[in-house]
Amino acid sequence: MRISQWLLLLLVAWGAFGPGRSAWGDDTYPTRIKPLLRERCYSCHGALKQEAGLRLDTVDLMLRGGDAGPVVVAGSADESELLARVSTADPFDRMPPEHEGELFTAEQVALLRDWIAAGAPAPPDEAPERDPAEHWAFQAIVRPPVPMIEGAANPIDAFIARKHAELGLVPQGEADRLLLLRRLSIDLIGLPPTLEEIADTQGDASPDWYDRAVDRLLDDPRHGERWARHWMDIWRYSDWWGLGEQLRNSQPHIWHWRDWIVEALNADLPYDEMVRSMLAADELYPNDLDRLRASGFLARNYFLFNRHQWMDETVEHVSKAFLGLTTNCAKCHDHKYDPISQADYYRMRAFFEPYHVRLDVVPGEADLGRDGIPRAFDGVPETPTYLFIRGEERNPATSNPLVPDLPEILRFKPLEIEPVVLPVEAWQPERRPWVAEAYRRAALETLEAAEAKLADARGAIDATCRDGADAAGPDETTEEARLTLLVTERNRDAAEAELRSIERRIAAMQAAWDRDDQTDVEEADALAERAVAAAREAARAEREAKVAQARLALAEAELKLARAAEGDREAAGKAVESARAALDEAVKGAEEPGDRFTPLVGAKWTPTRFLNSGQDDPAIPFLPQSTGRRSALADWITDARNPLTARVAVNHVWTRHFGTPLVPTVFDFGRNGQPPTHPDLLDWLAAELIEHDWSLKHLHRLIVRSDAYRRSSGMADAEGNLAIDPDNRFLWRRDPIRIESQAVRDAVLSLAGTLDPGLGGPPVPKAEQEGSARRSLYFFHSNNERNRFLTMFDEALVKECYRRAQSIVPQQALALSNSHLVLDASPRIAARIAGAMADQGHEADDDEAFLRMAFVLILGSEPSDAEAAAGLRAIDDWKALEDSSQDQDSLAFAREQLIWVLLNHTDFVTLR
Repeated sequence: MRISQWLLLLLVAWGAFGPGRSAWGDDTYPTRIKPLLRERCYSCHGALKQEAGLRLDTVDLMLRGGDAGPVVVAGSADESELLARVSTADPFDRMPPEHEGELFTAEQVALLRDWIAAGAPAPPDEAPERDPAEHWAFQAIVRPPVPMIEGAANPIDAFIARKHAELGLVPQGEADRLLLLRRLSIDLIGLPPTLEEIADTQGDASPDWYDRAVDRLLDDPRHGERWARHWMDIWRYSDWWGLGEQLRNSQPHIWHWRDWIVEALNADLPYDEMVRSMLAADELYPNDLDRLRASGFLARNYFLFNRHQWMDETVEHVSKAFLGLTTNCAKCHDHKYDPISQADYYRMRAFFEPYHVRLDVVPGEADLGRDGIPRAFDGVPETPTYLFIRGEERNPATSNPLVPDLPEILRFKPLEIEPVVLPVEAWQPERRPWVAEAYRRAALETLEAAEAKLADARGAIDATCRDGADAAGPDETTEEARLTLLVTERNRDAAEAELRSIERRIAAMQAAWDRDDQTDVEEADALAERAVAAAREAARAEREAKVAQARLALAEAELKLARAAEGDREAAGKAVESARAALDEAVKGAEEPGDRFTPLVGAKWTPTRFLNSGQDDPAIPFLPQSTGRRSALADWITDARNPLTARVAVNHVWTRHFGTPLVPTVFDFGRNGQPPTHPDLLDWLAAELIEHDWSLKHLHRLIVRSDAYRRSSGMADAEGNLAIDPDNRFLWRRDPIRIESQAVRDAVLSLAGTLDPGLGGPPVPKAEQEGSARRSLYFFHSNNERNRFLTMFDEALVKECYRRAQSIVPQQALALSNSHLVLDASPRIAARIAGAMADQGHEADDDEAFLRMAFVLILGSEPSDAEAAAGLRAIDDWKALEDSSQDQDSLAFAREQLIWVLLNHTDFVTLR
């Protein structure tokens, strides 16, 4: 080839691949270089922040450079400061800083070098990042106009239909009535419709049958149970767990919060009020035990050993659950994507810094080990909040304590924090009238039980004496019998003494309150004298009760000695000596009781061990004033001007109705999350929620009445739609939804007629769950204890579950095939269907009617001709099996097998 030809080729190459073009791939920069820089560099050198005046979000900006000049020299990698900074071994010059993000790999450095050497080519229309303040989720919620679409009566359908028209999508028709009824029933109350409800629906020719079904199900108390479980996923509900009996996480009796959620949803308590109550009920409703249950949301975050972990989880999940923000990403450094600084993270923490957890006595139960309301309270208001340098707990910036505040981009109104003066019963909960009554009642019940036991013991001795009168006189009863009677007498005496002690302490506490509350100076001296006298009586009664307890302990020790075998008598004898010494000490203490006594408690602080001493930390007092920080935060979160709260709530509700969210990243509405598929619809629904007093039932009603919700999930004649939108992002059909674990188990019990309809109450312990007929909502559920069957079907994780995972594994099929739950339910379901057949006038041996009812009840659809034929053949085959039914009627056996098969059908665990 001549030199002139080489030159010509070189000129052509220069024209094709000169500055701004690349011979090694036009897509390298947008697909490989730019995403790398976005991940590693934009947080400090993009629209969010411009360290050293430098931006790297376009090639033009790199060529322009920052305060120190250009960082990229096209065609010269060695002269490009960007390459030097990402490849240097010097930790002081290397970018990004090690604590800010992952370093560039050798392969990535080489890629960057080659790109610069090739002239740093980029698309000619490359645009810089948009201002973070313009991000869609940070914009005020403005109700968009509803598109004028013919035939779209529901605004939801109008927004969706507009997109269909733009893309040329043709929506599927309405689902079959039976499928709709099953979908609606499981969706709104978590249970399939009964045969009676199915029959009523099939016989209802009125056009408003569906609307009436919606209203009936929303008014059903089981609606609260169904949707409580959804919100409990999001709000991280968990029963307590720890090591053995040591409480380390969450709280005992946290089920009161669960019951509050159920009741709030059934009563359609506005969502904004629910949020305010969960964050600050102790400041907003300090004496309302029903509302105080809501602050179980905060009590659940309790952690015995580490205050920082407790606070971190609180900040993270308040932000994710209510605001859809990953504020936790700013713990160690400024957020890489959102305008949330590291200081903002700790300012958010400062809202929660003062709060601790306590248990409040409930009416009728004085023993907090048996029951109590776990709730938040501000106990350490003076505790400062420090920024941890690089997020390291050991490195707090103590010179600059931070106060509660909000990210600047979300300060749509001034933050106003006003301390809350609490009613005296809130910080002296023993004053609540039910507290004294609970202690009195408990003591009285103990006394009644002791008297009954004593009467039984005396009756037994009298009977023994009568029966042995011919052989020996009544004085010849054994020493053991005498001591047994003595123990029961001492037990009665101790119970009487304890009741007296309770009564005297109640009186003394009341006298002290009367003294403290007195404003009349003339009465003050007299009240003070009465208080002192009452305290002395209380102290004497308490010490007498201790003497009675010591006498009981001595009698019990003597009885054990009398019963002891020869080899155990020495130890038993020492126990008697110890008990006698304790009695002497108690008697001595009662001789000069003084005026100090143990007051009855109306609440108890849940101890922490932050100091690593091996002992509980010093007790946190209940104070007469709360900081008001959390109520101010709650007011800001639930303000109608907050651009996030309503959008996040709507997205969660939509997700559980449709199976797919409007915003795919359900807990990240920030710049690193995915944008909404239907932004106008999301904003319209958010505005609708706010303007209808945050009514969740209104939102449910609106969604389930839409054509979009009622569509068929089938794909017949949908080739054109599949070519345009194969993933159904634009809702031209209904997506089948996998039913979550609780609904699977509850549906089996409901179909069998054995589901316990009772609402609320303590959780079912793990050891009792297999035989329990309660709804799965009420099972004890913690990080350490999870029901195996429920876990098999993707149970909620207690540490984080904003959207449940969905898996298909062989163990699920095995669980449905072999579990006692299904095996026990099958004959009951068959018997119920047989009873319904008789009620409807079918012959007892009408297998075709049985099969049809079974399909309708269990799967929510009529069997196809092929399914009916196969089912009838299977019934005949099961009837013909030798020895298969043992002592059972072959027809009943065959029908039970059919039920068992249908419970293992994919459609049973799927909402079509």
